[in-house]
Amino acid sequence: MLLLAGCSGPRADAPVVNPTHSVGTTVSTAAPTPIPTPTPIAMDLADPGSWIIAFTGVGPLVIGDELSATDESMTAFSSGTVFDGCPSILSFDRPEFPGLVVADRSDNGLVELIALEGGATSSDYTATSPRTTDGIGIGATLDELKTAYPAIIYQDDHFTPHYALSDGDGNWINFAVFEGLVNKIVVRPAPDIPRELCG
Repeated sequence: MLLLAGCSGPRADAPVVNPTHSVGTTVSTAAPTPIPTPTPIAMDLADPGSWIIAFTGVGPLVIGDELSATDESMTAFSSGTVFDGCPSILSFDRPEFPGLVVADRSDNGLVELIALEGGATSSDYTATSPRTTDGIGIGATLDELKTAYPAIIYQDDHFTPHYALSDGDGNWINFAVFEGLVNKIVVRPAPDIPRELCG
């Protein structure tokens, strides 16, 4: 009796048979292949043409950073020079590169505005300008700008009509256009391009 009772139930070491598979078939559950994480590209301070224009900065320059510390990352440019006698504005120059201006319009010692300026010869800087992640920089055409950002807002400003792009968190990239080409890009927490940078 004890022998029969011992044989009536499954043994603890007996293999479990999947009813949907025939006996003897091994069911394997392979681990999913992990998706590789892209390796971030290190910023090259010596190659400002590779810098990214973002909603809060351009390359190593970031809105809210100390204005006095900007020289440290601008090694590819001439030293920051005071702009038009205004100590709260620094201008950085580099041959064959758009003008680059960093401003502290609130006089609190922090970067409030970063501007790239191509002027009337913006097409000369198409190859060297930093760009947004969608490829828009100084010298881009108006059509390229509108194609990259279909929802961009036109600002009919009296002094500097321009297009403004928001990240939804109060940060803006402003694009001025002259003769069909982007000739000024201003990153700041406001949808406008000030006529005067000092004060």
